[in-house]
Amino acid sequence: MHGRWGQLGLVVLAVLWMLASGSLAETWIQYYEHEHEVHVGTVLVMGDEYWLVGTNVATLEPPEAGIVVFRIQPDGNLICPMSYDWDGVQSAADALILPDGEILFAGQTDQYGAVGADIYVLHTDGSGQTLSEWVFGASLQESATRILLGSQGDLFVIGTQVNPDDVIADPETPGYGGLEGRAAPYVVRVQPGGSPVWKESYRSEDNIVVFDAAATSTGGCYLLSTVYAFPDAEDAIRLDKLDDQGRIMWSRTFDQGDCKGYALLQLPSRQLLIAGSQTADATNPSALLMLLDATGREVWSRTYGGADKITVLHELVQTEDGHIVAVGTQFEDYAQYQDDIYLLCVDADGEVQWEQTHSTGRHVMIEAVRGLEGGGLLIAGTGAIAGDRFQGWLMHLDSQDTIEAP
Repeated sequence: MHGRWGQLGLVVLAVLWMLASGSLAETWIQYYEHEHEVHVGTVLVMGDEYWLVGTNVATLEPPEAGIVVFRIQPDGNLICPMSYDWDGVQSAADALILPDGEILFAGQTDQYGAVGADIYVLHTDGSGQTLSEWVFGASLQESATRILLGSQGDLFVIGTQVNPDDVIADPETPGYGGLEGRAAPYVVRVQPGGSPVWKESYRSEDNIVVFDAAATSTGGCYLLSTVYAFPDAEDAIRLDKLDDQGRIMWSRTFDQGDCKGYALLQLPSRQLLIAGSQTADATNPSALLMLLDATGREVWSRTYGGADKITVLHELVQTEDGHIVAVGTQFEDYAQYQDDIYLLCVDADGEVQWEQTHSTGRHVMIEAVRGLEGGGLLIAGTGAIAGDRFQGWLMHLDSQDTIEAP
């Protein structure tokens, strides 16, 4: 009898330990207050911590902003925020953990270029201590959207270049999704130490904003963009493949109705999955998934979410079991300033495995999703209650939550 009680005691202790460590954590969402408005760029899994990476905006006029990192326990509780000194603007739209454990934060700065803003990269060690800063730009305004490791061990810093003198519309104009001027993709290939190999701008008569990218197996990269047709409501998705010298090998444009591309996922089969939205025949935008072969030709295209909702997909991840999970927002009308977090799981043919919505009670933007070891998801974003300032948030779903339909 004593032995059985002893074994039971060990089991209880083990369960309590797992609960304390977050190993049995269920679905949770946490919001992280800061003295300034915060716009999240991404989330990193750093050992037994989650790092919510973003930009704290101290003032808009004059612009004052710096990089902030919220260090978070597996149960969602905040360990501490880390803020970096700034002069003017230094922001973080994305971050990358290097093979040696060092970290690169990529965004924008307005302190080094003679004209406008430039791409900014903060290089730190694995604990977040600054090692160096890299700045890349040209004669216009450049900002980074993504930073990724190339197949040859170098880096790609990918973003958008804007000509503020080529004005299309005020960025606050209803229905306009661009920037202050005509935009174009801008890419810098960088050696591991920070020296640029080449810098290329892909300007045209179109207004093109880059949202995502993926490395190719031949040393180049794919660029996923949205081509804004404002004032016409006929936006299009564009995918470019670059070689290792930055030359465009091919370009594909998808314009079935008013559609936008926000996330790109390269599958082990070398196929490419695009997530975004599509509006047809004056209906509400629907969530869009589009599978392409390695040459950019469409394999299938499907919409999700229902005609009575506005549904947009912003991020993609492939789970350990081979399913695809897309994450976005869903809401009833643009005036309500309140979104649900929308999750969609599909198989390789785009067939729905499950759908979920999670109410937030506020306006939210989806910025990143990570698959967790052993299953489960980590979703990061920016959100605010109407009239309040934006703050960062993090959502955790355990493997059971992502396997079973609600």
